[in-house]
Amino acid sequence: MRGYGLSVFSGTRPERFEVEIVGTLRNFRPRQDLVLIRTTHPILQRANTVGGMSGSPIYVDDKLVGAYAYGWEFGNEPIAGVTPISNMLAELGRPRRTPPGMVPGYTVPVPMAGPSEGGPNRRQTALENAASQLRLARAPVQTPFGALAPLAVPLSVAGMSTGAVRFLSEAFEPMGIVPMQAAGTGTPRPEPGTPSHYEPGGSVSVQLISGDISGAGTGTVTWVRGPEVLGFGHPMMELGEVALPAALSRVSWILSSSRRSFKIAEPVRPLGALVQDRPSTIIVDERETAPMVPMRVRIRGNDGAPQNDWNVNVAFHRALFARLVGSVVATTLETAAGDMSDAAYTIEARVHTRDRGVLSFTDVGATLSGPGSISPLSMSFYEAVDRLTDNPFQPVRIDRVEVDVNLRWRRELYFVRNVTLSQAEADPGRTVQLQVSLGQYAAAPITRTIPIEVPREMAGREMEIEVMPGGEATPDMAEPESIDDLVRNLTTSYPDDALVVVVRMPGQGALIRGRTLYNLPSSAADALRPGASTDGAELMGNVRRTVVPLGRIVVGRDRVRLRVRELRQ
Repeated sequence: MRGYGLSVFSGTRPERFEVEIVGTLRNFRPRQDLVLIRTTHPILQRANTVGGMSGSPIYVDDKLVGAYAYGWEFGNEPIAGVTPISNMLAELGRPRRTPPGMVPGYTVPVPMAGPSEGGPNRRQTALENAASQLRLARAPVQTPFGALAPLAVPLSVAGMSTGAVRFLSEAFEPMGIVPMQAAGTGTPRPEPGTPSHYEPGGSVSVQLISGDISGAGTGTVTWVRGPEVLGFGHPMMELGEVALPAALSRVSWILSSSRRSFKIAEPVRPLGALVQDRPSTIIVDERETAPMVPMRVRIRGNDGAPQNDWNVNVAFHRALFARLVGSVVATTLETAAGDMSDAAYTIEARVHTRDRGVLSFTDVGATLSGPGSISPLSMSFYEAVDRLTDNPFQPVRIDRVEVDVNLRWRRELYFVRNVTLSQAEADPGRTVQLQVSLGQYAAAPITRTIPIEVPREMAGREMEIEVMPGGEATPDMAEPESIDDLVRNLTTSYPDDALVVVVRMPGQGALIRGRTLYNLPSSAADALRPGASTDGAELMGNVRRTVVPLGRIVVGRDRVRLRVRELRQ
């Protein structure tokens, strides 16, 4: 049997390509067949299968068979797999499950994942969960001869730095989304002749970032009924019910590759929203709108740079939002201040939430290889955004994110050289002087003297005193049991530009039900041990901490011991 398909090879208007039916793979996926086709077109003869053509409608006798959607990686023939239109149409019958007034993607929270391989405090994020599920789903027949898998969705990014693209790729590529610097940010106003509605064979983009930076995943429209649009013939990220901005897009070129050919495209007219991301199709509704979170990043201390003020809008979904926000910050630092030189920085971030107020975070640091080397993963606000958008308690609506980066182009840090006590032995209840020698670049060391009270409980013992950077000291905080607990934990930390002196005390404390308990009697500690109850406490040692502000970041740590005499009768 012979037929034809429609897809955009250049510009915005679909073109016809010829199709020969090769055969049908029965039950290729659960309750879904796959039609194999050979395509004929000058571009497809060299490009074979093309990322971004996913969803191109295939017709036989002018009847819609389905969507061009699958291909073999490294295949050297234009053989593709077609998802039957019946499977795609069936997805239109799904009812909306998101409660009224709530945006899909905020969702009703689910229980937090348990400890993973990273250790007891390592939390698997929603993005990692989704990526791990799709890693297998997107390559269902992996063999030594290659994989017949959904065509990768090219995520064309513009205005984004190389490091930021790499940062996105780490998270998105396992989901079949391939970020690449191969597009522009689009035009502020659609050019004359740009279509006003989606049409079969036209290009559709799902826009994740817009403004000074752009990122949009491109595919093709399969079927249109009024405002309802089916496309791709496979999932974008298989996120289910969502609300992500959609747009008409323009194709600049189809780049041929022996591994993965793809369309170079950019959005040209925002139109509707992606509302369903299902195994056999995506559904776009022209009537819907999707929330975009405004974000502004300003860089100070970088005079003369072409751009120090960046404004973008970021699509919201709990599995994607933090990584998208991080890529914006990475771009601004690498692009505006990518000098390979010494720099000290203060990053002040404000996360405006609808019902928790404004949450503020400050990171102070120094780098020897330029601000472009600062990873978003090291920023406290990044973890906060990630935890808030994917928390197990209740939805948290984020309305705006503001980040101010203050740069100082010098090696502004201290390092701990040594620590010394004023005496090697002391009586309980007395005060000793702890001297901390701090080295600095191109200047003489300085010494800070810190009074340390010797606790009476240490009588007859050896007392350990440790000095460490504030950024490495962790406050005693119990696992959150409510959204208030979580916000408290995220906004509680020791300053990065301070020393923390830790004195380890006898006895035990416990973290339980969102509370921190110190100096517990032995009987109470025994009763709270985890083995006594499935709701047991996490036991910890008693410590006393002293914070010493320094005004600049400190690196290194050291410790010293003090002998404490017996109490005199």
